[in-house]
Order: sequence, then structure tokens, then C-alpha cells
Amino acid sequence: MFSVPAQPVVRCFLLKVASRCNINCDYCYMYNHLDQSWMAQPKLMSAATLYAAAERIRDYTVAQQLDRIAIVYHGGEPLLLGTTKLVAHAACLRQLLPEVSIEFSLQTNGVLLSEEDVLAFQQAGIQVSLSLDGPQAAHDRHRLDHRGQSSYAATERALTLLERYPEVFSGVIAVIDAQNSPADILGFFGTRNIPQLDFLLPDANYLTLPAGRVERADLYTNWLLETFDLWFDEYPTLKIRTFDGILAAALGVPSETDGLGFGDVSLITIETDGSYHDLDVLKITGAGTDLACGSVHTNSIEEALRSEQVTRHRQLLRREGLSSQCQACPVVEICGGGAVAHRYAADGYTNPSIYCRELQQLIEHASRRATEQLQGELAQYHPALPELGAPLIEQFEVVTGASGAFLAVLAAFEEVQVLHLQRAMQHLPADVAQSTTAVLLALTSTELQRLAIQPSLVAWTDVMQKEQAGIAVHAIDGTAIKPAPYYLQHVVAQPDGPTGTAWPRVHRDDSWLRAPFGDKIYFEVPAVAEQAQTTLTQAISYIKAWKPALLEEMQLISPEIQYIRDPSAHPDKVVSFSDNSVPGALYVQVRRATGFIEACDLADSLIHEHRHQKLYLLQRVCPIVEADYPLVASPWREELRPPTGLFHALYVFVELLDFWSFLQRSYPELALKAAAECRRISEQLRTGFTVVETCALTPGGRQLLNLLRTHYNSLSA
Repeated sequence: MFSVPAQPVVRCFLLKVASRCNINCDYCYMYNHLDQSWMAQPKLMSAATLYAAAERIRDYTVAQQLDRIAIVYHGGEPLLLGTTKLVAHAACLRQLLPEVSIEFSLQTNGVLLSEEDVLAFQQAGIQVSLSLDGPQAAHDRHRLDHRGQSSYAATERALTLLERYPEVFSGVIAVIDAQNSPADILGFFGTRNIPQLDFLLPDANYLTLPAGRVERADLYTNWLLETFDLWFDEYPTLKIRTFDGILAAALGVPSETDGLGFGDVSLITIETDGSYHDLDVLKITGAGTDLACGSVHTNSIEEALRSEQVTRHRQLLRREGLSSQCQACPVVEICGGGAVAHRYAADGYTNPSIYCRELQQLIEHASRRATEQLQGELAQYHPALPELGAPLIEQFEVVTGASGAFLAVLAAFEEVQVLHLQRAMQHLPADVAQSTTAVLLALTSTELQRLAIQPSLVAWTDVMQKEQAGIAVHAIDGTAIKPAPYYLQHVVAQPDGPTGTAWPRVHRDDSWLRAPFGDKIYFEVPAVAEQAQTTLTQAISYIKAWKPALLEEMQLISPEIQYIRDPSAHPDKVVSFSDNSVPGALYVQVRRATGFIEACDLADSLIHEHRHQKLYLLQRVCPIVEADYPLVASPWREELRPPTGLFHALYVFVELLDFWSFLQRSYPELALKAAAECRRISEQLRTGFTVVETCALTPGGRQLLNLLRTHYNSLSA
């Protein structure tokens, strides 16, 4: 286990530019919960405080060498400060940090928003998120002005206005009221042009219980499950962050929301008077959020982040900071204990979320629905094979290289991808369709199949098809992946032909090989790829000496190698990964801080990620688990994993045990290192096989597991 950094690195700065609001929502955590400290704050942030905050943010960003940050203008109602001052502050920060990418946003109730404001925000690059609970009956149940009058008409006007400026509109936040019909709520939002919808459970804890739940224990559970099913079945193009986050987390993708998953403190709040505060919603506890480290006028952000409160908050975002009940829960790796503020009781935060039951049932239900859909999609590929029986699975695994079974499974994938490519092309601009169709018609069927499964083109095809269906696609850092209709012209114009027969294709500067990962992954500069060529050549020679036929497989389904680093990983750890959104691309690390890695370690990474690709290929025609739930322990990860994740690890490491055993026998200079690797992998496999026996596997998955165990036993004998 790697040590936690002594201090968090925050990239988001929330500025409370107004401590008052022009409406009075009855559930508001700032005004209508236990903490009433807003009354002691200045009504608006002064020009001096705004500038001092900008300087402190500048100093911190430069000291931490951050390349991107986010500024959130918040309140109360931030528009009370005035658009002119908000735009001027954004301009000031851009001037102070000309080399840094800054994402500006504000959260508003929309009552004061005018078209002039939106045009100014568009010019300044400030995005706007709107607070709106649904149609008028839902909205007016809680969001009234200070005279008890409806605020709906003004907020609905703001929604209509923002829909006309999609580059400004970032989404809607809606607080759940279980009295509202899910059909009415989704019917309303589903007809609007909303980039993202965020459903929030009402802020509550053990001191302030969720409204209505004492009378009806299943009130929120029933609402969440009904809403999820309606969304999943009838509104799949509506991006709902909470539901998307649960489905993504179930597949091992980091959560985008601070109410789910583990993490670290990534935001600091600057109050109207310039004082530093913790996460704003913690006000519902009544325990205070002041970091007691001065203000932007007296202290640096680094000093504020060294406060005891931040240290305690960080502990609550890690598994060991949860209650014993949470640590033993099967969904803890997805929910992360829920929102910290919702865990509070008279004895502190070491409790399950007040919404524990609701979260667990929603996560379990969503995981089941996703698994059922995935297995239904996989089933459609079966007709491409004469019969996927035991002999085919055995040949696929036991015979290395371009065997009959391997080629049959590959052909099924190729057939489907050709259809996807053809559908994507139907919606291309006329000039692109005309220029590329002629080239593609000249290809043989084999060449067209090889083209259709190129990793970058698979990623492009998927985004193009989803765009046609109205589905937004996001990278793992949350940034939108935009369709690129002209990319196909680039592919067919490649110097080595559209099928790209050269192998391996090393570190190509192709945005579609990199788009799914956003800024989470660092791709090495071209000079590093040139310097790594000797290491790569030696790594391939190790693989060839061990299993020449493995290179046949790699040439067919793993054509791309990309050199990466994971900025969040421990500096001594060699990182590699592959992702089924870009099937056939191997993402491997070639250097540490001290220099290039050894060729045997690079060979390990290439084999590792190719094995993932081979199993992904098989999974397209043969599901290996009946249900990817509950999560299970893995000897290769600190966090719990879906059963498919553990199965993938077994599939990879049995092969790596074989590889390192070969190196131990064949290369005396590597014998000590290889022996240590063999001991470590063998012990992990022993544990992994024991755990996977508890999982619900398909007949094909069970047979494949038996083949892996037989291979492992032969290596351990």
C-alpha cells in the first residue's frame, strides 16, 4: 500500500461570492439547516477579497505546477454579485495564469439570469448550471421566494434561455422529492435539451432525518429504483450523473461525483469574507466548516490545506476511515460510504450514510440491470459462430496463435465492426462519404475487416454511433469526447494504407487512441518513443523466444502500442492498462523517474495487456460470468473488484507466470528477478483461484477457469 500524500492537491476553488439568496428553498443546507454562520458573513464578496483570492489561487497553482484548475462561483445566489464583476474576476485569473487551462462555472437558481448575462458568460468562458427540481408542481413544493411565491416561471425562462446557448449550459441540479412521480420528473427533463442532470438526495443525517422516511422506510428506495428503471429503459440518452456514476463505478471507472466512491479532498471553499472553509455542504452537521487558517488576506492555500479539519476529512474519504459496517459492505467500493455529510451523528462521522439502505439497493439493482443488458448484447454475436462449445473454448485458450478457434472468434468481432462502420458512414458529411467510400470499396473483404477493428477506428465508430443516437460520450476525467466526421478521411489516407499492416504501430499521435482517457493519463513525447526503441526490440525478442506464436495473436488483435505514465501512480510502480473502448491498443510505461524500465518488464506489460485484449475478444461471443456482482476481493488490487475483473487478472497472470518461469530457466542474468516474480505471482494466483470459485460463472467461464487452473498447476508442479 502506497503512502497518502502529506497534503491534498486541490484543483477546484469554490468562491462564495454572495452569502445571501433571492429565494428561500426549504431544504437549503446553507440557510435552513443547523449551521447559521452565513448571517455573520458580508452579503457580497468585496473587490479586494476577489482579487486577493485570485492571487492566492495563482500562487497555489504555480507552486503545485497545475496545468488545469476549476473555479466555481457559488452562493447564496452568485448573480447577486453582478455579471460584470464575475466576468472581470474570470478575466483577472486568466491574466494571472495565462498558461493554465481554467474552467469557470457558476451555480444559479436562474431567477436573475438574462440573455445579456448569458452572452457575457459565453464571451468570458463561464458555464452555467441551473437549480431546478422539475415541472412547476415539483419545483414550487420547495423553491419559493421570501414572500412564499413561486419562482418557477423565472427559473423556467432561464432554462429555455440556456438551452439556446449549449456552449454555456452545463446542466441541471435537481433535489429529489419522493412525492414527485418519476414519470413526471423524467417526462419533464427528457423533453428538454439538458446536457447533464444531477439528482441529489435531500441533505440529511442522523440529527436531521430525511423527510418522510420515518413514516415510510422505503420511500426513497422505491423512488430511486423506479426512476432508474424508467431512465434505463426509456430515457437512455438523458445523461443523469448519479446513475451514470454508479454504472461506471460498477465497471471500475472512477466516480465523477463527490457522493460516491473513495478519493481525496479536491476542493477548497473561500467564503464571502475570504476565509478558508471545507466542503460547503458539511454545514448541515452544524459542526462548522471553517478551516481556522485565516483567509486569503492573511494565509496561503497551502496553509489552509494543512488544517486539522482537512486531515480529518481526507481520512473519511478512504476505506479505513469508514465505519466497520461500511468496510464489510459488498458495495463499499462503489458508494465509498456515501456523502460525508450524510454520515454525521452526535458521535461524529464514523457511521454509515443515512441513505445507506437506499444506496446499496440502488447499486445492486443498477448492477443487475447493466449485467443483464450486457449479456443480452453479447448474445447477439453468437450466430457468427457455428457453435461456441467446449472444444472451441479449449482450442481458443490452449492453442497459442492464429488457430481456427481464435480466427473464428476474431471473425465474429470483425463482422460486427464492419456493420458498425457502415452505419457510422451513413451519417457522414457528403464530401467525406464520397471521398472515403471509393477507397473502402476497393478493399477486399479481409482488408475491410482488418480496417474496421483498428483500435482508433473502433473508438471513433462508437462515438459517432452514439452521437447519432443522442448519447454523449465522456472520457474518464469527465470531459466530453466530441465526434469527428472527417477522421475517416485521415484513416484512409495513411501512408501504409488504410489497414495499417505494419506491426507494432508504436506511439502514433492519433487522438482517437488517447481521447477516452482525458487528462488522467500522460502520453510521452515522441522523443521518448524513439529512445525506447532498443528496449522494445529486446522485449519483443523475449516474447519471440518464449512463444513465437504469441506474436501472431498480437499482430492480429493488439496492433497499437502507446507509451504512457499515470501521474497519480506511485513513481516506482510500472503502470500499464488496456481498455475495451479502444480494443487492440496496449498502453504501457517505458520509463520511471530514474530512467527506462528493463526490457523484461516491458515484455511483461505487453503480454499482460494483450491477454486482456484476448479475453475481451472471447467475451464478445462468450460471457464468462452470470452476474458481475457482488464485488469480490482481489490479491492484485486494494479495492474490491467485479468478478470479471478478478477473472481477467487470473487470465493475465497465469500467462505471466509461464513467461517469468521461462526467463528464469533461459536467462541466467534474469534468474533472481524472475524467481521473485514467480513466487509473488504464484501466491497471488493461489488466492485468486480460491475467491473466483465463489463467483457465478457461465458454463464457458467455468470451463475456461478449469483450463487456467490446469495451466497454473502444471507451472507450480
